[in-house]
Amino acid sequence: MTEHRLFPYFLILAAGMIWGLVFSLTLIATAQGAHPLGLSAWQVVLTAAFFLVACLVSGTRLFNFRNLRHYILLALVGITVPNLLYYNAAPHLSAGILSITISTVPLFTYGIMLVLRFESVVARRMAGIVLGMIAILLLVIPDQGLSSDDASFWILLVIICALLYAVENVYISKGVAPDIDVRELLLSSNLVAAAIQFPLAIYLGVDESWTWLASDAGLAITGIAIGSGFAYAMFFYSIKTSGPVFASQCAYVVTISGVIWGIMIFSEQHIIWVWLSVIVMLLGLMLVNPDEEVEVADVNNSINVEESF
Repeated sequence: MTEHRLFPYFLILAAGMIWGLVFSLTLIATAQGAHPLGLSAWQVVLTAAFFLVACLVSGTRLFNFRNLRHYILLALVGITVPNLLYYNAAPHLSAGILSITISTVPLFTYGIMLVLRFESVVARRMAGIVLGMIAILLLVIPDQGLSSDDASFWILLVIICALLYAVENVYISKGVAPDIDVRELLLSSNLVAAAIQFPLAIYLGVDESWTWLASDAGLAITGIAIGSGFAYAMFFYSIKTSGPVFASQCAYVVTISGVIWGIMIFSEQHIIWVWLSVIVMLLGLMLVNPDEEVEVADVNNSINVEESF
């Protein structure tokens, strides 16, 4: 059956709105004082469960020891370290600020590709990186009056998360064979992350039993895991059917919807510097996005969502 011509737009809108909601769910998850390691550990378990079902339904291979080095690196750089930084910083920032800062991922991705000479210098895209940095400065330098006296520190911490996601993108794009199914990669990486985080949580005395999942924080983590899983699926499908350039527009939806969800759920109010940062960041994303479709091999190799958000 032929898909409606608006279906690709529905995919990136739905994925972007779900990811934008994740920032508000994160604030709910951290509001009750649960340990960041406990939050992250349960998230990776639930995410792994989601992709386990996806692999079983589709008949995808579950785990390949030949790819273990990929799983370990992604479990550390793309999941464990950024999760812990993110859950530590989230209680000190608003959902809107989180959505703006995490949108620096495509800017960092292009910057790293440029340094490693995987990309050539393009004046327009360099201007996009500059605008992205200006957008962050608009958040850090002025007196924000945010939810924390040291908000600038926590903003920079979340930016480190974005940098790690960008490193993950480049590694997946250039270091992981395109024939590795993304569902296998996400399932196995989360399983390895769980194998790292749960023993560490036990060692540190972090006690978030399975009954904790019935709390508001636990339900929020469940929502993050399941929602992100569906968003991943829609985003990757849009890459395969419409190309990475079209799919990259999801970044705009994530930024805008993250701010809007924060206003709707928490009645967040932002000063003029924050709105200026949103505008400048969106302009930067517009400039840094590639203007030509890549070949099919490159499309299949661009399998990580953070490359576009």
